[in-house]
Amino acid sequence: MAIAWQPGVIFRGILITIFPLALTVYFLAIWRLFLVPKTDNANNLIFGQPSGTAVYYSWFVLASLGLTIFLHGREGVEDGMLSRPKWAAIGNPNHLKSHTQIDGWLRALSSMFVPGRAAAYSNGGTSVTWLLLGLVTLLGYIGLPLSGLTMEFDTGYYVGNAAQVSNDQRPRMIGFQKENWNARFKFDSRQQAFTSWNGASRVSPPPGAGVIYTATEEDRSSLAGNFAKLPNSLPNNTGVSNLFLAPQADNSDPVDAKSWGLALSYQCSVITKLSDFTILSQRNPDVEPGSGKAYGYDVLGSRATIEVYNQTMSGTKVHFANNLQAVAEVGYHWPYRQRKQSGGIQAPSECYNPINIPGPGAKTTPYPGMDDEPQILEMILWQNLTASGVNPNIVQSPPSLDFTLTDTIQELLGAYKTSDKAQVPMAAIGVRCTSNSAVGTAQLDGRRAMFNNFERSDDTPKAASNTQCAERLSIGVPHLLFTTAIEKREDAEWLSYFYGSVGKFKQLYSQIDTHFMGNAVPLQSSYLQAEELRRSLIRAYAVYSMQLMYNAGAGYVDSNGTYHEVSEFVNEEAVRYTQATVLVPGIVPSAVVAVFLSLWAVGSFCFGAVYGFRR
Repeated sequence: MAIAWQPGVIFRGILITIFPLALTVYFLAIWRLFLVPKTDNANNLIFGQPSGTAVYYSWFVLASLGLTIFLHGREGVEDGMLSRPKWAAIGNPNHLKSHTQIDGWLRALSSMFVPGRAAAYSNGGTSVTWLLLGLVTLLGYIGLPLSGLTMEFDTGYYVGNAAQVSNDQRPRMIGFQKENWNARFKFDSRQQAFTSWNGASRVSPPPGAGVIYTATEEDRSSLAGNFAKLPNSLPNNTGVSNLFLAPQADNSDPVDAKSWGLALSYQCSVITKLSDFTILSQRNPDVEPGSGKAYGYDVLGSRATIEVYNQTMSGTKVHFANNLQAVAEVGYHWPYRQRKQSGGIQAPSECYNPINIPGPGAKTTPYPGMDDEPQILEMILWQNLTASGVNPNIVQSPPSLDFTLTDTIQELLGAYKTSDKAQVPMAAIGVRCTSNSAVGTAQLDGRRAMFNNFERSDDTPKAASNTQCAERLSIGVPHLLFTTAIEKREDAEWLSYFYGSVGKFKQLYSQIDTHFMGNAVPLQSSYLQAEELRRSLIRAYAVYSMQLMYNAGAGYVDSNGTYHEVSEFVNEEAVRYTQATVLVPGIVPSAVVAVFLSLWAVGSFCFGAVYGFRR
């Protein structure tokens, strides 16, 4: 048997040798390049390749024609096989061909189960080679129809070529950038965050696309808060680690970019022993500020400060609850805190800028960042809840009081007493928080919502006034907690905001025989627990972090007194993902079909090479 150089023979030989192999390679390319698993992406978004629609329909056409083309080529193989002497001698060649056809397979199956048919079927002769050709054909009959179920359409995104994107096509970003980071007034930012903090609602997500970026080593699925879908949000009750807040695309599309932003981590825990505090363990027990007043002093070699806020004075406590008194001590790192000097106020040390250290041997040191020792915030809260004023003869339907207070610091019981004649010792609860933060640039991966290659910035432009800058996370949070007290210094009510931040708002009860709201009695029915205080501080870190980067979506006034409705700009190093129809995996695993098609292609190639070109 020699090679037949007839055009028809050569054509059919090429068809069965090359076409199944090429079709299989095309399917494998679609599988590996276009059928990206949905679980491979962050925020429940789908990312794929462009031209998904064209690829799908091209495969639909090729797969539909695939069996027809294969069967045409198989006819040449069958003719070549029948030209072999051992099969040419068989008087009924159609019987051998039936080994490769559906009706022949059905007769072969029936011969196994129907008496008398087995002998009749075997009379025509049986060959393992022809059975193998039938098996190859069967693989094609199974694999090609199933291939259509391995892919389907969905709405997703793909990223274009950055080199082909002009600057006018770059995304507009919402959020602060390096050039205007310190353009805000400190109190404005603090006041907006304070309003969000004491409302107890969910922490607002970033504007626009709403993406919070995690470090590449973080598992987003294990994080608390909303990191599974857009918009992301920081959790209300747990700390976070290695996050990056970056300006967001205004049209909600994810982006790949080199971007300015804020890297941060923070954690808080309940403390039940004074010795477990770092800063407040250095507290001065002899400090007794007057009721309703605030007082502060430095510790740890002026690297930290302790502030005392007393709310036992009747004027301040009645504003929130006339049956509750409290005192708070707050300690936090404020390295090289600048005081007013005779020559004026020195450069502030609370910003994301190098810190000027005055005095003999004056020098400049970097602000504490992500790789430095964590900055600490600690708080001890003394409280006393009383039944005084909860009189059913005065208050209509008074509340039932719960005097339970757990996780107290036993050694601090009675460190402060109530301001009334009874001088009741107050019980203390405590929380300790640590944080790291820095500003700088990072590479953003919009598909996985991750960042890498963070480089901190030490040259962020300073504002013209010392009243303007973005206070660092470790300093802005303690200032946020006592915004009203810092502003007024005396007779400032602050306790209600801690209660409100965890949903324990002011409770107003009607007096007997009165219908005027002005005569309502403010009461509290339970203590603020240590775990609730921890959640309150966690929430403060979360809302202030969002404030630093996005200003709560509000406008701001810059150093020139100009009002800006929003901070937005064009990032010339960003590439926006384009929303489009993309291919995603279907109900049949692609790997299963790949096995069928690969065996079909290899078998077709072998039969075509051996028999397809011979007569």
